[in-house]
Amino acid sequence: MFKFFKEIIESFKEGVEEGRAELESERQSEYNATHGAVSKVKGQGLPTVENLALALSCPFRSVLTSGFPIRLMEFGRLADDEMRRLRKLLKRDFGIRDAADVSSVLEELEEAHDEEDNLPRSIFLAGLNLYILTSAVDVGYLPFCKVEPLCREKINFISTNVVSWQQFGLLFMEGECINNAIGRRFLKKSIRSLLVEESSPWCIFPWESIPKALDSVE
Repeated sequence: MFKFFKEIIESFKEGVEEGRAELESERQSEYNATHGAVSKVKGQGLPTVENLALALSCPFRSVLTSGFPIRLMEFGRLADDEMRRLRKLLKRDFGIRDAADVSSVLEELEEAHDEEDNLPRSIFLAGLNLYILTSAVDVGYLPFCKVEPLCREKINFISTNVVSWQQFGLLFMEGECINNAIGRRFLKKSIRSLLVEESSPWCIFPWESIPKALDSVE
């Protein structure tokens, strides 16, 4: 009897170790793939409009997603659970369930932006606009080609009125108006990390490259 239980325990231990080894192998494979993708982005020269739209939506995006930094620079990098969570957040925070809802919310934001004469608030609204646009693309509500012109418009507005990633972070938080104290604390922490982490798009893409990138794809 004791021998029987011992064999079961040993078999269980072997199964656990095999599971751990398999999980570690999967994590390493994912790391290698995403590390290669980040290296490719670093070596591409000028950022793309996709890169910039995601980078400027990062105060929100980096708080709401986890994992490797490539998700902050390219579409299609979110895990399934992150996509489900993002859909729920779009529905909860903005009433967005599909492409039509995206258009309605963007129209409201455009009206608010047009009426705003406060630069920090305008910068925040432009960043919020980019967050909604990029999120809608990532969850499959809209293709990027449909939102790229508006993304370019918002990116250009921000780069015209801001001189650095640091100033963008400061103005974004100064104009932020939709979160409570806890939410603002998370956003501030996110911005601090974006400004110093080597794998952050804010560190990979120099601010001076933004207008050059926009000009290069016109």
